[in-house]
Amino acid sequence: MRLEFPEGKHEKAYFEMIKEFANANEKIIPEATNLKKGETYDDFLQRIKNSKEGKNLKPGYVAGTLYFLINNKERIVWTIDIRHELNEQLKIEGWNIAYSIRPSERKKWYATIWLKLGLKKCKELWMDKVLITCDKKNIWSSKVIIKNGGILDAEYRLRDSIEQRYWIQIQ
Repeated sequence: MRLEFPEGKHEKAYFEMIKEFANANEKIIPEATNLKKGETYDDFLQRIKNSKEGKNLKPGYVAGTLYFLINNKERIVWTIDIRHELNEQLKIEGWNIAYSIRPSERKKWYATIWLKLGLKKCKELWMDKVLITCDKKNIWSSKVIIKNGGILDAEYRLRDSIEQRYWIQIQ
């Protein structure tokens, strides 16, 4: 298993993952993983490259890097989006790390290891701590965050859910 920045060679695996989420009637989080309306895969690649480099960002957005976790069968099993920093708004209602596991790969206890890989990427970005949030009902995600050193900071209402905020100190 390895984390890779999305490239053209991942296109087929990407659309297979998207189809699996659609068949499960689920929205993919982080949203950066999704194609925007009218966007091609090449447009998607350019958008996430720009995000990584901090180029052409919308007001209030910060640089971030999206990775695919690729297994030995060249299948995308997980996506992670790492925001390089938090602005004032994101410190209140945001996160440094968001991730999504495709439905067929859940509850296999891999996510703890995968998040650890993501935290290594954060360390490479000179981050000393990261903010991760999850829906309070998502027990699996909270367990993964806690196993990686997450300390619950707060709970707050966000639209129709209660979000939990966890901080992880980078080792």
